[in-house]
Amino acid sequence: MSQPESSVTPFKRMDGEPVFDEAWQAQLLAMVDQMIDDGIFTNALWSEMLGENLKAAEARGQADDIDTYYAAVLATFETLLTQSTEVSSNTITDKQQAWKRAYLGTPHGQPVTLKE
Repeated sequence: MSQPESSVTPFKRMDGEPVFDEAWQAQLLAMVDQMIDDGIFTNALWSEMLGENLKAAEARGQADDIDTYYAAVLATFETLLTQSTEVSSNTITDKQQAWKRAYLGTPHGQPVTLKE
C-alpha cells in the first residue's frame, strides 16, 4: 500500500534539489525577513544594499554563484544590523570568534555549543 503524498513538502529547486545548500542560508534569510517584518529596516533598503554588494562583488571579479550571493547576503545583513540596532561590529566579530573557537574545540560528530 503506497503512502499518500503529503501536501506539505520542502521547497525544491527546479531540478529537484533543495533550495538551500546549507541550513544557515535559510536561517539568515529568515532573520532578514523577520527584521523587515518588525520594521527594523525596509525591504527597499535591504534590496538596494544587497544589489550594491552584489555589484561590488561583480566588479571585484567574483564568480556569479551561490557562494558570492550568500557572502553578499551576509555582508548586507551585518551592515544593516549594525546600522539599525544596538549591535556593534565588534560584537559581531567577538561572536564570530567565539563560534570559531567552539567549533574548532568540538570533537567531530558532537554538537557545537557556544559558551557565553
